[in-house]
Order: sequence, then structure tokens, then C-alpha cells
Amino acid sequence: MRLLFPKLDNRGNAILEFAICLPVLVVALLTVITGGLWFDRYMSVLQLGRNGAAMFSRGMDFSVDANKDLLLLAAADVKITKASGEGVIYLSRLVQAPPGSGNDGNLVVAERFVIGDSSFKSSVIATPVGGIWPNPDFPLPNGDVKDYQDEASAVAAAPPSLGALPLGESMYVTEVYHSASDLNFGLPLLGKTASLASVIYY
Repeated sequence: MRLLFPKLDNRGNAILEFAICLPVLVVALLTVITGGLWFDRYMSVLQLGRNGAAMFSRGMDFSVDANKDLLLLAAADVKITKASGEGVIYLSRLVQAPPGSGNDGNLVVAERFVIGDSSFKSSVIATPVGGIWPNPDFPLPNGDVKDYQDEASAVAAAPPSLGALPLGESMYVTEVYHSASDLNFGLPLLGKTASLASVIYY
């Protein structure tokens, strides 16, 4: 029996369908890879903040370069060095100002250390003015904040949910800000940049 219509050859359809789906598959694959890289870097930033808070709360003196190096050992991919690099680490010790002082009832920064490039981003907790930090009454390097009980710039912007800190107790805060410039795929072309941040209260 003869067919009125010849049998069509469908071999070219698979190539055409693959060509249509390929851009979508490539974008999906690149999105998964990029997301994985960002997540891995964020976990490094988060762990760096946790390590800093734990070390600081146990009395480690970050005015000593060897102690800064010890903290930065776990942050090789974050690329922050003692005085520069692709981000900054703020280590702050907060206390409650005593009754009758100028900052009565507020959490204040009593001690602060900075590792990395301080011009990258300012601290969201507090930025004591230059005349009181580092404390000019003590030899450098030191992290003490002078007159933190009365100086308005030493007042910390800690979340209210943390509750009141008892007098004589300390809270240790580590802020890590990282540019992640090597992961900003295509963002500079759009006039945008992305960065990672972690704030740990201990």
C-alpha cells in the first residue's frame, strides 16, 4: 500500500531541541556553581567571626601580631591580612556603662581591635572617635577605649533582643566584612558589587 504522504525524517529535531535548551541548561549550571561558591565563602566568613569571638572572649590579646596571624590561619580564602586585604574584622568588647555615668544604661565599646582594611567598611556596632581609641594614655598597640563610660561615640548599637548586660559582665562581638571580589561574576559590568558580612555576639 502506498502512503499518500512521505514519511518525515525526525533526526534533525533532536539537535534543534538541544540547541534551544542548551542556553537554559548552561545558565542553570552556572547558577548552581556560583551559588555553591558563594555559600562556601559565606561559611568561611561566618566561621572566621565565630573563631574571633571565641578567641577574644577567652582573653586573647589581638594587639599581638602572632595572635592576629592565628585567627587569620582559618581565613586563607577570605584574603584578609593584618593591615589590609579584601575586607576587615572588628573585634569589640562591650560592657554596660555604670549608673551615674554619661552613658548610663547603654552598652558601650570598652575595647576594640581591627584586623584588615578599616577603610573597607565601618563598624555597625560603634566607631569610637580617634581621640579616645586607641587609648592615648596607654602605650601602643592597645585596644582600650578611653572614657567609654561618658564618651557618646563609644555607645554600641546592639540589638535590643540581646537584653541587658549585667554590670561587670562583657559581651564579645566580631564583625567580618569581605568583598568577595573574585566571586562578583559579571556584577561590575552591571555597575554593582556584592560583599559578605557576619556579626557574631558571644
